Amino acid sequence: MKRITLITTVLNDEKGIKVLFDALLDSYVQPDEIIVVDGGSKDNTLNKLESYRDQFSQLKILHAPKKNIAQGRNIAILNASNPIIAVTDAGCQPEKNWLYEITKPLFDSDEVDAVSGKVLPETTTLLEHYSGLLSLPDHSTKEQEELFYGRCSGFRKTLWEKVGGYPEWLYTAEDSLFALSAKKHGLTIVHNPNAIIHWQPRNSLRKIAKMFFLYGKGNGRIAWGDIKGTLYWLRNHTLLWLSLSLSIIYPVMSLVSAFLGLYLYKLIAYPSLSNIRKIDLDWRREIYVPLITYIRNISSNLGYLYGFIEYKRKPKFKENLDKYMGN
Repeated sequence: MKRITLITTVLNDEKGIKVLFDALLDSYVQPDEIIVVDGGSKDNTLNKLESYRDQFSQLKILHAPKKNIAQGRNIAILNASNPIIAVTDAGCQPEKNWLYEITKPLFDSDEVDAVSGKVLPETTTLLEHYSGLLSLPDHSTKEQEELFYGRCSGFRKTLWEKVGGYPEWLYTAEDSLFALSAKKHGLTIVHNPNAIIHWQPRNSLRKIAKMFFLYGKGNGRIAWGDIKGTLYWLRNHTLLWLSLSLSIIYPVMSLVSAFLGLYLYKLIAYPSLSNIRKIDLDWRREIYVPLITYIRNISSNLGYLYGFIEYKRKPKFKENLDKYMGN
């Protein structure tokens, strides 16, 4: 019988550790080993972790000050005793059957190398609700079906070895590149929608903007996307804000602003709004969805531009990418 190691990384997140471990207490299947890598917490996170030792005798806490998420996950997997790795984050709330479902395809077939699960938003406000709906990967697309993310995934330790671990030179998008490399190696990735984790989305517009900026920045650092598309969007945003500013002096420019606003609404907000209208009946979606999708678009494109400039100007990013992807 194959055994399972559950790994997670944490930094100054006492509340998130409680959410995760309280959910694990109710899990139908318990991991044979739990490894938590702490990046140098200064709050009560470590004390909270220690308080779970009586319930989880298989818990191992590793200290790795100033290590990023990729480094932390690599340290955890390097120290894992078992061939099956399940990954999640502090703050996530796995359903009772999550560990069983996220590893089931790996037990059912030796041909499967990795499994992605389904993440559902756990919200208390409307902003969190719509932020969650607009922040999660859409596994109905072929591209997303072939990716797996660190918040909700399972894979064989042999996959991690073949890929060369998580890319430690990335602060964000490390799990995306890890999955892309696994795909390039010809490894088999499947999606199991029954492996469900609940996750609390960002609860302020500032945090939402920062999250998408960092996502875009990580994608730019690995040139995963289209710089021409980024420049197209940023040009339109610049024209909109320029016309709004000029309309204060030249009222006729308000017509240009209205046209650009409707144009961006059609391209940015309307597609997401059409999908959300099918599953959400609250009229306030008409306000929240356009607002969040606009912030998502401008923040992620600014982040992508920033990361892409780094990719172009700092040879280490391209060198690391080429080396990691085997080019």
